[in-house]
Parts: sequence; C-alpha cells; structure tokens
Amino acid sequence: MISSIADKVVNGYIQEACAILDYDIAYVRVIYVPQIDPIAGIPQHAAITADGCLIIDETWANREIANETPTRLRCEVYCKVRMLYQQTKSQTDFNQYAKGAIDDAMAYNNALMALKGLILPMPPFPQIVESLLKRTQKLLKEELGINAEYYLMPKELVKADNVWKFKFTVDDEKKYANRYFSKPQTSTVRIIDSTEKGTETNPFDNANEAFEYIKRLESDAYANDPLLKDIASQQYFYDLNFHQFRVPWASPYVAFYNDSNIPSDGFIVNQNQVHPDGTFHFTLKPNLQGKKFLYRGQSQDYPKPCTPNLFRDETKSYFLDDLIWSQEMELLLMTHPLVKLLEQGVEIMHDHFNILMNLGGLAQHYYHKTRFLDLTSDVDAAKFFATTNYYNRSDEYKPVHETGKLGMIYCYELQMPFAFIPQKGYELSVIGKQVFMRSGAQHGFLLGMDRGMDLKTMPQVKKFYFRHHPDISDEIFKQSNYGKKYFTMDILEEAWKTEYKQRLENGIVSADTVQLNVSRNPGETFESISKKLKDRNITVDDSYHPSFSEELINKYYESIKDGWWEEFCSDIYFYGGDTALYKDCLMRIPERPEYKWAFEKQ
Repeated sequence: MISSIADKVVNGYIQEACAILDYDIAYVRVIYVPQIDPIAGIPQHAAITADGCLIIDETWANREIANETPTRLRCEVYCKVRMLYQQTKSQTDFNQYAKGAIDDAMAYNNALMALKGLILPMPPFPQIVESLLKRTQKLLKEELGINAEYYLMPKELVKADNVWKFKFTVDDEKKYANRYFSKPQTSTVRIIDSTEKGTETNPFDNANEAFEYIKRLESDAYANDPLLKDIASQQYFYDLNFHQFRVPWASPYVAFYNDSNIPSDGFIVNQNQVHPDGTFHFTLKPNLQGKKFLYRGQSQDYPKPCTPNLFRDETKSYFLDDLIWSQEMELLLMTHPLVKLLEQGVEIMHDHFNILMNLGGLAQHYYHKTRFLDLTSDVDAAKFFATTNYYNRSDEYKPVHETGKLGMIYCYELQMPFAFIPQKGYELSVIGKQVFMRSGAQHGFLLGMDRGMDLKTMPQVKKFYFRHHPDISDEIFKQSNYGKKYFTMDILEEAWKTEYKQRLENGIVSADTVQLNVSRNPGETFESISKKLKDRNITVDDSYHPSFSEELINKYYESIKDGWWEEFCSDIYFYGGDTALYKDCLMRIPERPEYKWAFEKQ
C-alpha cells in the first residue's frame, strides 16, 4: 500500500508538472501497483497507459520517500506527465518507449528541475550530456519563452562530477530584473471618496461593517496589482544575487505564491536573510496569498503620533533604561533549548534550516518597549485589538462597551517588490510563528520605526474609523476564547510573571545584559553603561544569569511528551511538490540522535 506521504508527494509533483504545461490535472489518474513488470529485463518504476493513467510502483515509491531521496520519483513523475501531455496532444497512438518520446520527456524533466532550482546530474558520456542539455535549452526557449544557458557546477560546491545547472542569458536576466525589481510600485488602492463611510466624522456603524468594506477594498487593490498577481503565479524563482534559479522556499515572495494546499492561516518556511557567517536564515511567515494589506486595530485614535511604545514619551531622547529590559529578555530566550536548536539550524532533506528567532520582536510581544509597531495579516486578530482595551494592572484585555468612542483600523498596503526592503526611517519584517506562541497566534509582522516616524502619515497607510458596539465587541471577544487565542500561557509568560517582572520593578539587571548592551554600542564600556544605569536607578547584579528555571524547563520537556512539537509543526508548510516530505522530516526532528538534547532532559 502506498504511504500517505508518498501519495501526497506524487500528487505534488504532478501538480508542478501540469502547471508548467498548462495541462489539466484532471487528465492524470494515478494507479499504484505492488510492482511493475520489467521491459526487456530492465526494471521500470512508472509507466503510462493509453487511457491516461499514470502507474507507479508503490514499493519503490515508498522506499524513495522513506530514504528521503525523492529525486528519482520526481523525475519519473515529471517525465510521465510530459508523456501523458504529448499523448493527449497528439491524439494518436503514442509509444512511451520510443527514443523520441523518452528524449522529449527527459528534456522536459531537466527543464522543470532547472526551474525548481535543482541540480542536474548527468551520465559520464560527454556527447549524451551535450545533446540532452541542448534539447533542454531548446524546450525552455520554445515552450516556456526562457532564454537560458547551461554551466557545469564546481565540484567543490556539489561534491560530485558532471553536475549542471541553467541560468538566464544576460539579456533575459536584465528583463527579469526590470520586471520584478526595477522601480517602487505605486498604490493600487483606489482614492477613497470623502463622502464614504470610514472617516472620523462619518464612521462605520461597527467593526464588522468596517472590515467588510476593507476586505472589498483590499480585493479590488489586489486585482489592480499586476505585479503582485504575477508574483503569485510565478512558476520559478530566479536569484539575481546568485545568478541562478533557486528552490521556491528561497524566494522572498514565496508567502504570496498561489497554493491551494496551504491554508490561509498556515505559516510558510521562507528564506529571510543571509547571516554574516554566510548561512541563510529562515522565518515561519504567515501566508500572504491574496493579501494586499496588513492591519492594525486600535480601540481608539490617540491624539499623539502612532509610533512604537519606545518613543511615546516625547520628552525622552535616550532609551537605555527601556532597552536594557528587552535585552535581558533576549538573553533569557537564548537559554531555551528549542531556541538554541532552531537558531543553530537543523538538517531537513539535505538542506540546512536556521530558523530565525526574532528576539527583539518577542520582547515586544512580552511586555517590553521596542522600536517595533505590531501589524497582522489576520483580520480576526485585528478585530480583537480594535474592540478591546488592555488593563495593565490586571494584565488582561476586556471588550470595549463605550459607544461614545470610535475604534480604528490601520491598513498598511504591501507595495511590492520592496515592501520588505528597509526604507528611510522604517522597515517591515516578519515575526510570524515562534517557539513562544503569541506572535504566531497573532500572525504578526513588525514595523521597525525610527524616532519621529508616524504610522498615520505614511503614504502606504489608510485608516478607517468605526463606532464601538457592545454586542459586537462581546462577540469578537468570545470568538477569541476571551483573549486566550492570542495570549496563550507559556513558560516565557510564567518566567516574566514569577521573576523578571519583579526585577524590572526593583530596577535590577544582570551583568550579562550590560555586556550585551556594550557589544552593541561601540565606544561604551561595562563601567560607562553601569554608571548610566545607576543614574537611572537601575542596579547591575552579577550574581545571576538570565535563564529559565529548572522547573520551567522541565515543564517544557513534559509538554514535548504531550505532543507540543507535533502541534507546533502542524500549521508549518514548505512550498513545493514535496512539501509533505519536508514536513514529515520536520515532525521527526526530535527522533534524531543529534537533536535529542533539545527535546529530552539530559
């Protein structure tokens, strides 16, 4: 019997092969058999039938998936889908074993693998290699409109001989750059008539009415954004920095790609940035398919600028006494076993994934002042914050019942291609899903802002007012499980409430935190920072090191036994035909001996 993961991978490869060909996937019916009879004594793993069936040797397919070596399975599926396509197109007898059919299928397989950023190992026969590469090059040009040239990969990079890749020609690379990176995009949000609802003088009647309007506005803006629609339907990602086609999860746009297999509330593994040591970092990015806006809900429009909490005291110009506490939390976070593991990275399917733990962003979500302003891609999360008030003394949210006040929603327009590129005075980044769950529950993004920036005046921001309605506020609060959906209890929350909050109130910070601050401020010393802290009634204590208590770490290990890791991974997705295999490998990380230290008490 075919395994569920192998079946999902096969169907993922079929979808990829059909998409490039614009071939209706309904034409491809899959039949699994225990074993396919050899032809002329040569084993075969897949075949097609005259009535449009793809037959796959299930024993072999299961073994390929179990061994995490799906390349041959991918090639078989790509080749056989190409043959089915040619068979349908010719509407005559089609011999899948004819040399011409095999050569054509091999060229198509290589073309699609090249576009997916995969290397092309070739047989050690120069004439055969040259012929196959030329056929692939011709297919790319004539069928897909891609002018590409092939090149031999350096052996020291791939640890193998005779491995090839394709890249754009110089002219086509320029066209690609002009298409996706040439100039900032202008707004595609239509001009909002002053007579429409949503202004301070003519607000929406309630939050639900406001968001119904916003969703229609967003849908129209998306429909009028040809670049974003083009990005969403991309069949490949070309990296202009490396001058090569790369795997889809390396694309900065992957969260926008159309993929019906990824739910709207899922998180997509997305290559984020290059670390100074040359390794890549990844984020678990909220799904942005069909999105044009990020949102920020507020229960009222404050008269002052909308700016991060670090800058809300306009009399302050030096922020050491605020930042030192978020830096102390960073050190605390870095002692968690899973934070350490994901920051160091894990091997999945022969690729190394360093999952970026946004330490500053987590400090923002757990009570500290930072230069970040929270945004969300989730309408329900924005509704929650727009219809509740936070009470600091009791540390809880309550629904707004004051009908005389107006709530508001900010809509931050994602103007591609530079929405996530740092701009003068601000930069948009991802916090997304983290080991500590608040940011993921809120589908969070962070707008890092310099002092003096105001969300209200940013050109890509639209704001809408609505009247508070007690029944609707209560309904939204109930749907959020009375706030617990967005503020789940975890060991970071417990550490804060049982220990670190008291230290903040008493003005006691660790010597380790001072050292961290000094490392980020050239020209400062331990003594100079300590003196400045003392002037602000903050004492430096070298008797403790920020860390989770043994009791809390044991609680984490117990949660792992109760299925925490499986739940954590349940809504994480890798874009691509083999997403099911990547996810299965991720799920099984705790079973691997080299990673057990992060999941079991040693």
